This record gives sequence, C-alpha cells and structure tokens, in this order.
Amino acid sequence: MNDVRRLSFQARLVLGLNILYNMADGFCGVFVGVYLWKHSLEFSVVCYHYLALYVVTPAVYLLAGWYSQRFDRLHVFRLGVICHGAYYGLLLWLGPSATEHVVGLGVVLGVAWGLFWAGNNTFNYDAVEAGNRDYFFGWLNALVGAARFSAPFLSAALLLLVPEGDQGYMFLFALAVVLYGVSVIASLWITPDGTCRPFRLARALFPGKDQRDWRLVMAASATQAGSFHIFYFLLGLAMYMKTGSAAIVGIFTSFQFLAGIAVSYLVGRFVTRRTRRPAMLIASLLLVAAGCVIAWEISVTTLVLFGFIRSVALPLFMVPYSSIRLDVIDQSAEDPAQRIEYMCASEVPLALGRVVMMVILLVLSGYLDEVGVRIALFLLCANRMLTYVLIAKTSVVKNEEKVLN
Repeated sequence: MNDVRRLSFQARLVLGLNILYNMADGFCGVFVGVYLWKHSLEFSVVCYHYLALYVVTPAVYLLAGWYSQRFDRLHVFRLGVICHGAYYGLLLWLGPSATEHVVGLGVVLGVAWGLFWAGNNTFNYDAVEAGNRDYFFGWLNALVGAARFSAPFLSAALLLLVPEGDQGYMFLFALAVVLYGVSVIASLWITPDGTCRPFRLARALFPGKDQRDWRLVMAASATQAGSFHIFYFLLGLAMYMKTGSAAIVGIFTSFQFLAGIAVSYLVGRFVTRRTRRPAMLIASLLLVAAGCVIAWEISVTTLVLFGFIRSVALPLFMVPYSSIRLDVIDQSAEDPAQRIEYMCASEVPLALGRVVMMVILLVLSGYLDEVGVRIALFLLCANRMLTYVLIAKTSVVKNEEKVLN
C-alpha cells in the first residue's frame, strides 16, 4: 500500500498549493453570494454575478492553455492567483456598492478562474504517474476537504465576534488576498516547463469517431455543471435566507466537508480500478436521493441533510472520475504534451452546462420562486446519473473490469 511519502516533492507541493487556494476560497467564497444578496435583497443579482463568471471562464481557459503551450503553465497559474487577489481587493474597495457591479466582478473572477485552473489542472496531471492517480486524488480531495472544513468554521467564529456591519466580511476578503499572495510565493518551487509547443486544440475540442472515450468524457463534462460550484454558493445562500446568520452559513459550509474528508481518504486508499464503477454508481444514487430530499422542502433540516449526503457522494464519485478522465487523456492524446489541449477542451462543455443550468435557475426562480429553486436543485442532482452512464460506457472502465475479473 502506498503512503504519502511515495508522492514526489512536486506532488506534495501541488497538494500544498491546492490547500492554500482552498483555504482562501473557503474563508470567503461562500460569503460573496451572501454579501451580494444582503445588500441587494435580489436573488437574480447573485445569479447574474455567477452567470458572468461561467460565461467568461472557458474563453480565458482556452487562451491560458495556448499561453501554457507556447510559454509556461506556471505563468498562467501565478497570474490566476493574482487575479483572485484582485477580485477580493475590488470587493474591499467597492464595499456595498459591489451590487452595482456584479457582472463586472463576475468577469474579473472568470478571468481568475480561467487562468488559475488552466495552470492548476496541468500541475495535477504532471505531479503524479498514472498508476498512483487514485491515491493522489484521494489525498487531494481529503486535504482540500480539510481546508474547506476549517476555513468556513474560522470565518464563522470571526463573524460571530463581529456580528454587525461589514467589518467581518472585509476582514475575510483581506485575508483571502494575503493567502493568494502566499500561494504566488510558494509556486516559486514548482519546476518550470518553458518548452515551446504547438497548441492543437481542434482534435481535443472536436473529437472524431476514433476518440469515442474522449467524446463520452466531453459529454459527461457538460453534465457536471453543478458539482464544482453552483451547489456551493446556492446552498450557502439558501441557508442565509432561512437563518439570517452568516456565521451559521460558515458552520454549515464547514461541516459539509467534514464527512467528505474521511470519504476522500478512504476512497483514495481503497477504491481500485476494479471498483471505480460501483463507487460512482453508489455516489450517483446518493446524490439523487439528496435531490429528492431538497425537492420536497427547503428548510434548515433538509439543507443540513442534503449537505451531508452531498459531502459523502462528491468524493466517492469525483476521485475515480478524475482518474478515469486523465486515463482517457493519456489514451487519446497523440503526444503527452497535448494534455493542456484536452483539459482546455473539457472546460468548454463544462462551462456550457453551467450557463444552461444558471439560465434554468434564473427562469425557474423568477416564475416559481422557491419551488423553482427546489426543481433546479433536483435537476442538478439528477444530472449525476447521466454523468455516470456516460463514463461507464468508456472503454477505460470496461476494459479494466474485463482484465481484472
């Protein structure tokens, strides 16, 4: 059995960078939606902010991918971290008037996301060899979960100490800027990769019939829309609407990750190539069950239950899914250096899925109020079954099961 000492220095450094990023985002990411709603009392204002984010991200991601191939993925990572710091700096500067600039702020965050994830996803690919990916992603999810558990919990404690006004929010936004600065410094130890390579996106973005597995992964990416972010801000905002307490939102967000830490660690150690598919099936069924709970009623009780089930289902699905996705890239890319093109290409259907789901959320909430939000949450959960069906059809999954049985 592998242990953490088997991971290279670069792999451990990548884990550390992920911790720093998720600590910064965990301290205040969930509170941005709360902050915007608190000063506007308009659900649509929050939605337009995140819609702008989701529209801008893929275009920047593709440009960042081109730059990474021509120059170095380290540059786009650092610039992405700096742009994250600039985003929270703008929130500090604008204060309550930020609600008048939600689209512009969403654009800034979209630029930050596109740059950061183009660099970070490449680091995750480069950091570990194929045979150790489940183990690496298990540790990654566990450590990210730990960061996202502790950060909102500390944020909640701070907000309890400063319950009135915006001082607590301002301190959290400032703390995020500091942590992003530390991330830039820590990235100095990442090995540069300044080899100039061509950026051949067409094969990855428009896969042919000979790339059946990658076509399935691209389709699956579109169904992943809610997994990475929409649930995150929507649940925090719903809890604030029900309780009126930002501190409770922090505690709620924090404990969503508690079960996920243990599940991520166990999945990383014990899920094998043979058990990837059943693990993803169980996770998909759990998330659908959670969707049925939240579709019935949005209350503090159902939000807590939903958050717990989702925190178990997310790593149980995402650890094997992430490994399978990289295995398919290995199989589909004509040259290992093309990994960036494939990661950039998968961002396009993911972004399209997010935009579609945000439009659905805006329409349903606009016409049906809370009932519309409940329907949208259920649809986000039901999407996971479609993701599972698509990934289970890949030859990577089928052939591994045949060989190992």
